[in-house]
Amino acid sequence: VTKDEIKHLGWLSRIELSDDELDRYTSQIEQIIAYLDTLDRIELEKAEPIKARKKFADLRPDESHAFGADALGTKNRKDGFVKGPRMV
Repeated sequence: VTKDEIKHLGWLSRIELSDDELDRYTSQIEQIIAYLDTLDRIELEKAEPIKARKKFADLRPDESHAFGADALGTKNRKDGFVKGPRMV
């Protein structure tokens, strides 16, 4: 991973990166890639699938409850629509 690649990722993300941030992010991304390489070397062919330890009957019942609050702020509007910021 090069600094130019990190700079390009910053440009794609619309983030301005300082030289210190470029150095730090370059080393962090190299560590992440090294970790992913380690995960790729794990042999999963012989691994047993994990089975659920709880029975479905032991789980809480799935019940619906009415939500009393006005989450979107449409309760007092005549038209019932959500008003967002003006796009210019």
